[in-house]
Amino acid sequence: MKFYYLKTFNQILVVIAICFLFSFASLIAGCSFLPAIKKIACDIKAPAGDLKKKVGITFFENHTFGAVNNFEKIFHIKLVESIKETCPDILIIKPGDTGHPDQMAVLPKLASGRIDNLVLAKTGRKLGLNAIVTGSLIDISGNKENRGILWFKNTYNFIRFQIVVEVYDTETGAKIFDDSFDDEIQVDEIDLYNLRTGKANEIPVLNDALLNAVIPIGEKICDAVNSQPWKGYVISSFDDKIIISSGKRSGLILGDKLDVYDSGNIFEGKDSQEFFIPGPKIGEIKITALYPDKAEAALISGKNIKVGSTVKIK
Repeated sequence: MKFYYLKTFNQILVVIAICFLFSFASLIAGCSFLPAIKKIACDIKAPAGDLKKKVGITFFENHTFGAVNNFEKIFHIKLVESIKETCPDILIIKPGDTGHPDQMAVLPKLASGRIDNLVLAKTGRKLGLNAIVTGSLIDISGNKENRGILWFKNTYNFIRFQIVVEVYDTETGAKIFDDSFDDEIQVDEIDLYNLRTGKANEIPVLNDALLNAVIPIGEKICDAVNSQPWKGYVISSFDDKIIISSGKRSGLILGDKLDVYDSGNIFEGKDSQEFFIPGPKIGEIKITALYPDKAEAALISGKNIKVGSTVKIK
């Protein structure tokens, strides 16, 4: 009987040790840990209050001359699937969801043509977003190339494309990720002809390649978001009653205490872009009521808590 209990105890120790190793690995490698245990690694909650980050996805624009099988409407759907596969705990709001704002359907632009990152950040704060993902298909080109060695050379047809992805932090309005993804596919003569005559929709291999590009893109977005701490935002403040744009779905519970930071100062950068400057701690609040995506809190310390202030778990 003693041997049985000892064996059971040892088995429990082994399970605990394995869980510890997965936790340690996830902290080091983020959610890009080995594919076989990605889900396990990402399901382990972060120590900062077990809070889930929320990300907004905008329509990915097509800046090329030809339509590519409804790229704008389909790409973000596949991108969400990729992000959820890599980091299933991330909450996502995408085009078509209830509450997806117009500012994320048609991106706000400055006179220079750049995205108005400050307006985008303000929109994200109201929705309790930690980050907003934007992107576009900026180039598709085709050409013929001679490849091979000496008399083994031959002429091949290729189509190349480039997708640009940006991730904006809602606390500052600055980019936390900005990268381009390039790929090249070998195609038939008819595919190259269709591209040059504006019939990109008639190239199935191009459509497949574009959708396959979401896998590495989703993984990198996941890593960029996970590198940032969770934060929420004040959307209403009256006397000692505070409303924040995060709730049950983010993992908040009654009694949670959060520090409040000033986040209203702005400075102007290059090309008239403006950014929020993270400020000092100005108070402390305690969660008193919870809803799916909002929470009420009582003021514990501080005063003059303004709308837009950042909250972080203690």
